[in-house]
Amino acid sequence: MRYLVLFVILGVSVSTCCAQTPPPGRLSQLQIETTLVPGPATVDVLLPPEYEQASKPFPLFIWLHGGTSGKDVLGKHMRPFIEKAWGTGDLTPCVVVAPVTGASFFIDWHNGTNQWDTFITGQMLAHMRKNYHIIQDRTGTVIGGSSFGGQGSLRIAFRHPTVFAAAVSMAPGFPAVLKLEDWDISYFDEKVLSDHGARFGNPVDRAFWRSTHPLTMVIDNPKKLRESGLQLLIEVGDEDANGNFRSAELLHRLLFDAAIEHDYHLHRGAAHVGRSKDWRFPEVFRFVSRALNPMTAKDPSAERHKLKAIQRGRHKPRTTNELPLRPVVFE
Repeated sequence: MRYLVLFVILGVSVSTCCAQTPPPGRLSQLQIETTLVPGPATVDVLLPPEYEQASKPFPLFIWLHGGTSGKDVLGKHMRPFIEKAWGTGDLTPCVVVAPVTGASFFIDWHNGTNQWDTFITGQMLAHMRKNYHIIQDRTGTVIGGSSFGGQGSLRIAFRHPTVFAAAVSMAPGFPAVLKLEDWDISYFDEKVLSDHGARFGNPVDRAFWRSTHPLTMVIDNPKKLRESGLQLLIEVGDEDANGNFRSAELLHRLLFDAAIEHDYHLHRGAAHVGRSKDWRFPEVFRFVSRALNPMTAKDPSAERHKLKAIQRGRHKPRTTNELPLRPVVFE
């Protein structure tokens, strides 16, 4: 009997251990010939484990890297989080694509040599839809990124809000300023500074800078963003050593005042990198999954509560983040 009990316990332990190990996806790298950016453009792709057997097309999740070259970011850094989330159900099965862009700022450069925005939303997206078993419209397309990629996802999503069902910006690394004169670029390294004029003009083209700065993009295009239906998550840690919480907080306030619906999460005790990603990535992935699988049925509990509120005179119809009378009009 003792041996039987031991065998059962070991069997349970082994099965539990195996159940906690998510099946791996399949990682590959593409070289896309293009004239939009210095080519060929390198693009990493991660397919979910069930990709080959599936009959229904998968959503596409575009992930933009942080302040590195972007090389191996998907394979070495993001893959463990993604595969774990697939295993737990936090992230719906999807095809993940990550362009390797270097210090691109994820914009079309002022001098025309690097058109990363156009490449990502045009040629790369078209290539993925043609060659992979994915959903062919915005309902199955999301974009996200962290740090440098967090500002990139905002730049691209704000310029093309109807291309995506949702956009995620983790610890976005743009300056918390509304005027070009207040932009401090002294912390940029020499390589980034060497291409500064190529990106933004030499001297910097004020109108061009304003059209690519996430904060002023909100100020200048509130109606476009408000009516686009884009679902938006902005999140950041309050111990971010880069001070990115200032940028995220200012963006949140501008979005709120413009009545642009969004989710905002300031994580207490979270830094720019490190252990907080263990709970922040699952939250991000659950947001993405909700955007890709919207709930259409009404919540019975919420409806009962709403009915009571109406009966007792407490209910005043209002959508999330909508100001009582009218949005603020920025000058």
